[in-house]
Amino acid sequence: MGVIQFHVQRPDLLARAGGCSMMDFLMYDGRISPADVTLQGDRLICRRSVSESGQFRLSWPRFNGSSQVVHSTSLREQPDPYELELELARGQLSRLRNQFSIWHGSGLQSSAKLDELIRESHRSFRAAALRAEVPETSAAAAVLSMELSAQATDMLCEHYVTQRIEFRRQRATRIPVLLGCHLNQIPQQESEFLRTFNAIQVAADWSAIESEEGQHAWERIDALVDWAQERRLFMTGGPLLDLTRNGLPAWMQRWSRTRQNLQSFAADFVETVLGRYLGRIRHWEVITGANRGGAFGMSEEERISFTSAVLSAVRGLDDTLQVSLRVVQPWGEYLGEVPCSLSPIQFFDTLRRCGIRIGEVNLDLRLPQSGSQFLRRDSLSLSQLIDHWSLFQIPLNIMITIPPLLQDEDAQTRNDWLRSVMLMCLSKERVTGLWLSDWQSEVPGAGLLDSDGQPDSSLQLLQKLNREFLW
Repeated sequence: MGVIQFHVQRPDLLARAGGCSMMDFLMYDGRISPADVTLQGDRLICRRSVSESGQFRLSWPRFNGSSQVVHSTSLREQPDPYELELELARGQLSRLRNQFSIWHGSGLQSSAKLDELIRESHRSFRAAALRAEVPETSAAAAVLSMELSAQATDMLCEHYVTQRIEFRRQRATRIPVLLGCHLNQIPQQESEFLRTFNAIQVAADWSAIESEEGQHAWERIDALVDWAQERRLFMTGGPLLDLTRNGLPAWMQRWSRTRQNLQSFAADFVETVLGRYLGRIRHWEVITGANRGGAFGMSEEERISFTSAVLSAVRGLDDTLQVSLRVVQPWGEYLGEVPCSLSPIQFFDTLRRCGIRIGEVNLDLRLPQSGSQFLRRDSLSLSQLIDHWSLFQIPLNIMITIPPLLQDEDAQTRNDWLRSVMLMCLSKERVTGLWLSDWQSEVPGAGLLDSDGQPDSSLQLLQKLNREFLW
């Protein structure tokens, strides 16, 4: 077992962003090493199952009251503890400098304000590193450097998004990206929906269609498909199978111990649904959550085998269908909670190496909850995630869940986050679709409609972006 220790000067800041929850190490190959973290006084002790060096990452508060994920540079094990604030400042500044160098070398135009922010972040970090003999002063300078790096990173991403979108619009006035929403039924606020979206994802999960073995309920889906065709909306169906917890019908529990039977039943269901809507729905999201798992205790190897068998059945039915696979929590936060050895991108690559042909990848930015806090990442993290998955050279769809408002958070803060996500996605060539998970959520403060069924400010933001950039 490996141990890395940190000396913490500001445990109050650590507690403000969620304490010792959601902390792990990012390895050089993309794997996530979960850590058993305890805070003893001013000493943060991280115990791991591996002894390799890695980047320590956690949630940290910003000066504006929000929190976001930060990480150190790669750290090796050593007898003496690291200074937490100093190492996080080093990691954030290094991340900023590296990305600035890459984008600037590709033609990004900087600004005087951005250059000044980067210089100020450097000055604060130097002050922190050179005043190590006065821990309080060093920690204060390091925290300031982290905030300045975060502000500079936000501005850098704004410059990148603005210039990339302008470049794309020089070739076409409207960016060719679908804007869609997951629907369980025909929306009552039809005019608002049609002003916002040009695509829908028809909800067709197994537990809803076949809640009783052998008895299928098609009425809701038939009506939704008819409605979408009449309004010439682009349609994709699914997800048909949810391999996260409680995603399969309850009656399948009796077959859970026989994996071959489970695969056979699932393949039959998929063939039944696809056969019914053959020629009407050409795009299908067959499986979601295979990388994370949770259903019936299937191991990682069993999920790979299950996914391969089901998708092979789809290709046997109609090889021309466009099949997508949803990857939940693509940053891999779940690896600290469930027994998995493969990172999300390694899981997908393993499926491809098994000969499974997948037409699109749906990256589900599902925000994990830790206590009352949501683990949020900045635009640069999203940019790097999309660039990483773009290496497969297949279309990407970004699935976005509108988070509920947190305590003491206003709608404008959430909308700023949503706007930054949308614009970063529109700046990427490989992103072909943006999909919202809920039209009207049962969770208070989430979704695109308020409790009275009236348009939320998030919906108004989507309509504005739609008019400006899409169609």
